[in-house]
Amino acid sequence: MAWTWKLAADYAEEVYGVQVDEEEEFFICPECGEPIYECDWVGSDYIHCPICGFNIETSDYEEDEDEL
Repeated sequence: MAWTWKLAADYAEEVYGVQVDEEEEFFICPECGEPIYECDWVGSDYIHCPICGFNIETSDYEEDEDEL
């Protein structure tokens, strides 16, 4: 699946119950609690939090995948 900001926000809201503000285009990272704005993910993979590296889909961290 090709993740977009909207899909990631909807997934995080459904699975983790986080706040999503579609007007301001941000949602709260379920791990670090920081707001993740759509503009923060320009050029990113849309599944890892750009702040803490948390993988919204698998609950792992970006760094863990690099070590494998």
